[in-house]
Amino acid sequence: MFENMVRHSWNVLSGVVVLACSLWLSGPGIAETDTPDYRWYFMLWFLLWTIGFLLQFKQQTKWLGVLLTLIPTLFYLFLVLRALEIF
Repeated sequence: MFENMVRHSWNVLSGVVVLACSLWLSGPGIAETDTPDYRWYFMLWFLLWTIGFLLQFKQQTKWLGVLLTLIPTLFYLFLVLRALEIF
């Protein structure tokens, strides 16, 4: 019971963070550079998170799914820490 509650809380928290960061980074830039208006490749991190989320429903692939949801979350956490010059 406690394991399911922690896993569901993790899915909600990490899903919101990954979706928000993916949408924010894939949106139109405001810089006057040659970057494209929309960078959809940042949405691949959310796609990876979604695949991990779906793998958590089978008992055999539950831990692989947790690992796949962890990868995009740690990537965005690393980017935030780098932006804050903490890491």
